[in-house]
Amino acid sequence: MLDEKQRLSDGQRKDIAQRVLKFLEEHELSQKTVAREVGISTTTISEVLRNRYKGKTSDAQLVRLHNWLELASRRENIVGKKTYVETSVAREILQVAAIAAETCKIGVVFGPAQLGKTFTLQSIEGEQRFGDPVLIRVDESRLRPAALCRAIAERFELSVAGTFDRVFRRVVRRLAGTKRMLMFDECERATYKTLEMLRDLHDETGCPLLLCGKPAIYEKLGFRAMGDFSEVTDQLAARVVIRRDLTLRTRGENPEPLFSADDIQRLISKSELKVHVDSEAIKWLQDHASTLGLGGLGKALVCLYLAYKLAFVQGDNSITVRHLEDVEDLSMGHEDAEVVAEAVAHSMGIRRVV
Repeated sequence: MLDEKQRLSDGQRKDIAQRVLKFLEEHELSQKTVAREVGISTTTISEVLRNRYKGKTSDAQLVRLHNWLELASRRENIVGKKTYVETSVAREILQVAAIAAETCKIGVVFGPAQLGKTFTLQSIEGEQRFGDPVLIRVDESRLRPAALCRAIAERFELSVAGTFDRVFRRVVRRLAGTKRMLMFDECERATYKTLEMLRDLHDETGCPLLLCGKPAIYEKLGFRAMGDFSEVTDQLAARVVIRRDLTLRTRGENPEPLFSADDIQRLISKSELKVHVDSEAIKWLQDHASTLGLGGLGKALVCLYLAYKLAFVQGDNSITVRHLEDVEDLSMGHEDAEVVAEAVAHSMGIRRVV
């Protein structure tokens, strides 16, 4: 929540107006509805959001709209339907995101591939409760500071012409004081200088950052293991308010699986497969999703889908461990893989040509 007496920067004004208009469009709300809840006339709301309001209280009106937006987005989140399944791993990522957004600091999550990290970040992009976050993937073309800075500028429809310093200053002016969450996926690929650029961006804008990647990101950020403790070795690591190893609970004296049986059951329900999955098959899927080196959750769900195809062709009413093991043979190229591949292709209406 913002103080109605505070003075807003140009970036804050533009950001609040864009977020309110976006929220109204996504949730099919009229400005009349907002006016009734906030106590501002419809005409004033329209003028303020389009930067046409001539009164001296423009900033105060925008702050009231910003505070209404935060409350309204929390309400929508409670009653709205999620578009993804919030697994045990996803909940850990969301906890880090929430703390980073609340404190306007840096949060870090890391773990091996195929745990659902990217999908979770995609699911909260644009959600007001996390500060309307923007997701940017650190791909091969964005490993260096200038390239990633230009990618950030493009996301906010800023010019990328000129030197790196000019582009960086445009981004800073646009984001300063907005508290927008910036999420970066596959951060372990970035150079250290690029991570330093993100630290500078955080320092100069006050925007929270969520850095996500594989375990290699841990040392790259400046953390070093010291027995049972970790030592912060530089300024970048000092900005990290919370970090989470997504596989930590699978180790120690009382290890837990990465994904619970309930996670798997809800994923099956969400997939809307018109077939029963027996309890042993659910346990098989849980074990494979939770065991590092077997392909993770993504591979387990592919096996489920192919097993569904196989069960359909064979006229079975339930997916069993046998179906799952058969399709795993298919993926591993075992001797009976040809028979399984033929059955799956047939269920799709495709005749394989050898």
